[in-house]
Amino acid sequence: MSDSTIPSVEDGLRACVVRGALLASDAANAHTPNFTPADLVPVSRDGLASANFGYALERVQTQNAGAAIEAVMAATAENSIRFRSLADQEHAMLREFRTVAEELRR
Repeated sequence: MSDSTIPSVEDGLRACVVRGALLASDAANAHTPNFTPADLVPVSRDGLASANFGYALERVQTQNAGAAIEAVMAATAENSIRFRSLADQEHAMLREFRTVAEELRR
């Protein structure tokens, strides 16, 4: 496990929280005239498929408010799964650190 693993997971968790708020705003404003929903999408910083990525705001084109709400609900479900998997990953890493610390105390 590298030194950047936990900060990377925590960055991902923060991005999920921001994305969740953005998606909630999209759902709340779906029926507002001329409203265009947005989403937070991962973008590679170095052009490679690596852990070196950031996020960008992307406008989502939909036909009507119903389609916008459906898109938001699907994105919310995906975001929830991503958040849970990152939280589980961090929990496992912290459990591993605790095990190592307990072994060193013996």
